[in-house]
Amino acid sequence: MPSRIHISMSQFLWFAYIVPCFALFSCVSLSLMKDFEKSTRTHCNVTNFLPSISASISEYEPQRFIWRLCFALDSIPRYIIAYLQLNHLLNRHHIEYPEHFALVQIASSTFHFLELTFLLLLTYVSSREIKWIHEYSFISFMICSLAHMLLTVSTDYLWPRIMHIPLNEQEKSVRSKRLTWFTLNIVSISISFYFYYRHVTFCEPYIYSMFCLFEYIIVITNIAYHSVIMNEWDRQGVQIQFLIK
Repeated sequence: MPSRIHISMSQFLWFAYIVPCFALFSCVSLSLMKDFEKSTRTHCNVTNFLPSISASISEYEPQRFIWRLCFALDSIPRYIIAYLQLNHLLNRHHIEYPEHFALVQIASSTFHFLELTFLLLLTYVSSREIKWIHEYSFISFMICSLAHMLLTVSTDYLWPRIMHIPLNEQEKSVRSKRLTWFTLNIVSISISFYFYYRHVTFCEPYIYSMFCLFEYIIVITNIAYHSVIMNEWDRQGVQIQFLIK
């Protein structure tokens, strides 16, 4: 007889966003503890104190296995969440021009699905295996991530609503948090580019580590941005059901 497993949406979301945080912090910490000199070394051999994410997740064991295992566990939940969130947004009844709103949300979700796909690709094709695929996957991940955030924040603030249905406090909180994390993500990307330019141009001590620090912040703000949907779902009592045969 098949059995059914019920998981609350809140638990499902917590799992989906804690797993990549664990992967990041464990891989960086292990690289600092056991592979410090190799993971912080750069082409110009100046002093650094932090490894890049790419070095932490792809060049040493067990970091590479931890990262890949975590994203193997996390990938399906993230796709499911993206699908459920799209359905949730398409069922809004207080939005003007619903047909156009649906098209915008489908475009935004397409960028989200592509973001998750490119993240998987750069996870399983490391820079030391096929460098150009890893690099293009990273660039595509960043572009799709920013496009998805921009479309979501824009519709949150700019899309007209039916006049007699004002924003409630939960909606105000959600859109404010999204804007905050999106802004921090953009700022972190800009600062990381600045430090990377200084590193490749002048090869100064510690500058590459500052690039790595803001690379971590980019990942953390990306996760935090996506985790804001927990505020949308936590009061709805939604459960996810898995059928096991």
